Amino acid sequence: MSNPEQFEEIKSEVLAEIATEDKFKSLSLAELFSMDFPENKWVVDKLVPHEGITILSGAPASYKTWLLLRMAMDIAKGETLLEQFPCQQANVLIIDEENHLRLIQERLKLMGADQDSPIHFLSQKGFLVTDKGLVDKVLKICEEKNTNVIFIDSLVRINNAEENDASQMSEVFRCIRKLCQNNKTVVITHHERKEGMIKVSAQNRLRGSSDISAAVDAHVAMRRDKDDRSKILIEQVKLRGGKEMEPFEIAIRESEGKVEFCYLGQYSEDATKKEAAKDVILLVLDEEKEGLSRSEICKRVKEIEGIGGKSTKTAIDELVKEEALLEKQGGKNTKICYLPKFHEEEIIPQEALI
Repeated sequence: MSNPEQFEEIKSEVLAEIATEDKFKSLSLAELFSMDFPENKWVVDKLVPHEGITILSGAPASYKTWLLLRMAMDIAKGETLLEQFPCQQANVLIIDEENHLRLIQERLKLMGADQDSPIHFLSQKGFLVTDKGLVDKVLKICEEKNTNVIFIDSLVRINNAEENDASQMSEVFRCIRKLCQNNKTVVITHHERKEGMIKVSAQNRLRGSSDISAAVDAHVAMRRDKDDRSKILIEQVKLRGGKEMEPFEIAIRESEGKVEFCYLGQYSEDATKKEAAKDVILLVLDEEKEGLSRSEICKRVKEIEGIGGKSTKTAIDELVKEEALLEKQGGKNTKICYLPKFHEEEIIPQEALI
């Protein structure tokens, strides 16, 4: 009589072989056209694609986890993220290997989360996406809770791979991709390199191998404003199969013990440079009673803030139109710009000063 252990071993090998053959069975065009796919291809409209991997990146303290939780809340309730991006309702699982449950609780309360929302947590359980047994347990939880969206915070905490090694990170994302089976969507946070003196694209700021960016379906990057830390620039770096939307800004506002995310509109680098140039122009002219020529102003702004002449000239034109600057004729057809307060000093009658 056969050994039961040998029988089970042979059975497992046969089943594995059948599964492999089935996996690599070709698909005809007619079979492809007969397949049913969800009508809505977005979990978060234009930001998080259905049945894919979206990476949410940013430097430390860039509100990545806050935005992740905000997304989870709005998806769970089927509401509109930032009052701009409709969410398809789905039950949510948050795998958090980064933060203590106490911190998650505090943030969700500050954002006014509904405790009856269909959100479940696995916090600091030692989850590794490369461990098939743990992946199977997560999928089982998703099945039990009827969950279709999985949030992970963060990539570095759920694997032991060398993140600069392309082959190792490729294997990590093959494992993450297994979580996307049966109509599931994964959103995962990742850190960015510290930005140096030379600005680089958000894609190149992403820490680790370039294979990380190649493996995901969408990449959303966050960067806090260096002057106003409550403002965050959101940039859609990658969207597989679609055109990336224009960057936009949001603000984090705290009022009466609540934290809110507010949509501020599309971001324009030229507009930002122009506004920065305005501040520098007013600062420079505050120390120049006789004023400065347009060319000299452009030179000073370039030296102080590194802003080019085009943005500075536009800033001067707007300040003159707003009457925040005055102009007078200078030598050799030049225009001299100066502050209105110095003009007022010039026209004060002499007897008024006695």
